[in-house]
Amino acid sequence: MSSQTEQSVSDLVEAAVRLLAHGSPEDWNRHYREKSFQEHFLPRAKDALLFDFDYQNRQVLYQCINGRFIQKEPIDYLEFGVWQGVSFSHWLNINTHASSRFFGFDSFEGLPEDWNRGAPKGTFSQKGAVPTIEDPRATFVKGLFQQSIPPFLDGFAVQNRLVIHFDADLYSSTLYTMMALDRFITPGTIFLFDEFTAEKYTCEYAALHDYCAACYRDYKVLCSRKDYVKLAIEIVVPE
Repeated sequence: MSSQTEQSVSDLVEAAVRLLAHGSPEDWNRHYREKSFQEHFLPRAKDALLFDFDYQNRQVLYQCINGRFIQKEPIDYLEFGVWQGVSFSHWLNINTHASSRFFGFDSFEGLPEDWNRGAPKGTFSQKGAVPTIEDPRATFVKGLFQQSIPPFLDGFAVQNRLVIHFDADLYSSTLYTMMALDRFITPGTIFLFDEFTAEKYTCEYAALHDYCAACYRDYKVLCSRKDYVKLAIEIVVPE
């Protein structure tokens, strides 16, 4: 065993001992997710286009996806977590193809559970008010995902390349949505994430990792902000 390998093993043992002595289940989860991110995600991001932009300019990412990877073709765009409709409106303005369809899912009553100390249950509530958008290509599906998605999917058929924007923040909501949509997801489907590495990788990243493990899915990272908080991936055929 090389000295480098011995040091790596020693570091893992030391971390495990610290967790056993002082860690909570949440500490274990964060440690596991961070290790998973380094081992499983980063190799898939080695060829990604990286950008540096602030939250207000996230349309830079959307424009890259549409112009470089979608190439202005029609899409079926599904956004989960609409809030005030800012990202949803960006996509309507960026992809102007007449055959594109846009579906926004939200209860508009805020988070259904606590996310973190700064975002308890009910955060992001619009008191039930749906954004006012005049574009005839846009449809909003109101309700808790677990209640609104199943009846929607009963009548849904993919007509264009599928682009799915996960902006629900929570692990539970994101994983549920992925599993519910799995029968529609094929190689070439694009996933977008808005808080991918939030909460020490235990929310949107964790949901993606668990979904891929359960459904034998794989992906490559197309483009991302440099800190991997906001990014896009493409589903690919597993090796």
